[in-house]
Amino acid sequence: MEHPNTIEFGTDGIRGVAGVFPLDPITVLRIGRAIGQWLSAQVQGAPSVLIGRDTRLSGDMLASALTAGLLAQGVQVADTGVISTPGVAFLTKQGGFGLGIVISASHNPFEQNGIKLFGADGFKLPDAAEEAIEALIAAQTDSTPSAPTLGTCQLLNARNIYVKHLVESLPAQALQGLSVVLDCAHGAAFSVAPQAFAECGATVFVLNAEPNGVNINVNAGSEHVRRDRSAMLAMLRANNADLGIAFDGDADRVICVTTDGMLIDGDHMLGMLAVALQERGQLAGESVVATEMSNSGLADYLAAHGIALSRTKVGDRYVMERLREGLFTLGGEQAGHIIILDGVHGAGDGIYVGLLMAALAAARKAKGLGSLSAIATQIPRYPQVIASAHLKARVDLATVEGLAEAVEAVHALFEHSGRVNLRFSGTEPNLLRAMVEGGAKNTMQQVIESALRLCGMVAAASGTENPTIDIVDCVSGEPIHL
Repeated sequence: MEHPNTIEFGTDGIRGVAGVFPLDPITVLRIGRAIGQWLSAQVQGAPSVLIGRDTRLSGDMLASALTAGLLAQGVQVADTGVISTPGVAFLTKQGGFGLGIVISASHNPFEQNGIKLFGADGFKLPDAAEEAIEALIAAQTDSTPSAPTLGTCQLLNARNIYVKHLVESLPAQALQGLSVVLDCAHGAAFSVAPQAFAECGATVFVLNAEPNGVNINVNAGSEHVRRDRSAMLAMLRANNADLGIAFDGDADRVICVTTDGMLIDGDHMLGMLAVALQERGQLAGESVVATEMSNSGLADYLAAHGIALSRTKVGDRYVMERLREGLFTLGGEQAGHIIILDGVHGAGDGIYVGLLMAALAAARKAKGLGSLSAIATQIPRYPQVIASAHLKARVDLATVEGLAEAVEAVHALFEHSGRVNLRFSGTEPNLLRAMVEGGAKNTMQQVIESALRLCGMVAAASGTENPTIDIVDCVSGEPIHL
């Protein structure tokens, strides 16, 4: 009997609801076998794989199924348990593994999970490699043979190796005198981040570091803090702390909160880090890479410092591609996925970037210069929203009647100084995201109405009546109540 062959790697791996195709145990075993077949053809000698995961209840089930498939193809597997996505990327390269596998759905709800792959160099696999694995999955049948020699699995406790890597990225005791609140999202950062910050000299207070398998990202972590900073601010003020730092479920994203309640998002961090790196002569190409979602105020701020902004499609893989093509150092996304390519760090690492932001805050505190909000307020932000519409089905946006004309009408309204980006989410099914940004002369109400109008047109084309539409103010990070 042949199995379904509709398994594809999206922008961030194979995603879905745990226990349901394609993340049911039998299918995941097939995925493991296909990965093992592909890897065996790429290397000489016994192929090896490192597996890590976040704190979701389904992580053990998926890791076991993947491991079974890999072992059947003669792969040597090292299971490092709960660790961040960038931790797997680092340890794959550092440990000489042929492949790294992360089982995580990042900032998404616990019911969901995913499988994403890193090559031996610590970077995500290129599209061609993922397509080759997809073909192997589709070609499998019940009679697909196993390798003549089975692999073995060992547990690998590598947390301290990863923490050492993080700590050594900063000067000794760089955070001395700084107190921080860390929101670990009940996710992969829950043990690593507090240890790393403490070893760098910070006084650490911890929020949401008690994972139970189902509470990952629940009213916790970077995506929640972007919308609601009340718990973080209460913790900051109760402990007279200097800076709040929140990670997502697999700790590749990070955002910060200052004591006066300002959200420091990915755009702010790109601006601050770019200038800091430039001052040290470490900003290769005098350029920063960001996605189409980043606010144009960041471009204006960078331009004032003689730094160019190069934009890509949404997705950290596209940011990484541009960084590597241009031999640039710094790139990222507004949501807090920041990548620093400095020869040591490869994947976007929320904990590492959080340490760098804390080091900036510690240096300012030591000089009596105030909090990071003093720098962040220098980065202009034009009215910008992201509207997320929950639809019955996806449609080809290019075929939606009148949509192109409606987008052009929005550009005209904004005197061609604003931007519109419409796309379906790469990680959540049937979710339309509409980013609309006005110019300096436009009002937030104009931006909101434009986003709702565009979402309504796509919803109608998908057969969705009265869709649920959530709107977030990208400047404040707070939800807009209609």
